[in-house]
Amino acid sequence: MSHFSWFYVLCMELDNNDKNIFIENYDKYADAIFRYCAFRIYDRERAKELMQETFTKTWEYLEKGKKVENMKAFLYKVAHNLCVNEIIRPKAFSLDEMREKINFDPEDKKSHLVENEVDISLLAKKMEMLQPQEKEILTMRYIDDLAVSEIAELLDMIPNSVSVKIRRAEEALKKLYE
Repeated sequence: MSHFSWFYVLCMELDNNDKNIFIENYDKYADAIFRYCAFRIYDRERAKELMQETFTKTWEYLEKGKKVENMKAFLYKVAHNLCVNEIIRPKAFSLDEMREKINFDPEDKKSHLVENEVDISLLAKKMEMLQPQEKEILTMRYIDDLAVSEIAELLDMIPNSVSVKIRRAEEALKKLYE
């Protein structure tokens, strides 16, 4: 099912007020949720599907009459859980898929400056050396652009603890650069 047909079918089931609220939240957060998923699972098509599933599950939750105080944090929590499930789920690849993935080049490298590629590559390598929680919290803060309070809600922590963890993760990353 294409991106738009899925969204159209889902919105057809809503009354006008709920439809407007849902569309507003979709417009506001769909791209960010897609990036969140894509950064974690490294598969663009599957990330689109997980983004759609995030909104579907959110609608199913709301349809049960349950309330959500912070929609952004709730959507990230749903997306996070879906990504975790995706990562731990065993995968089967055909030989053709493996060949495609090995030769796959998502960007035309000629269109970027070599310095930027080296910087991003080095940052990615250093991020991989961090503890999983450090990597996750820095990703949420600086790539997903979540506020400390939103990260705290997503991780079921208090904001002060999140701030400390962010600062410590930044220090760990700086040490890796030295």
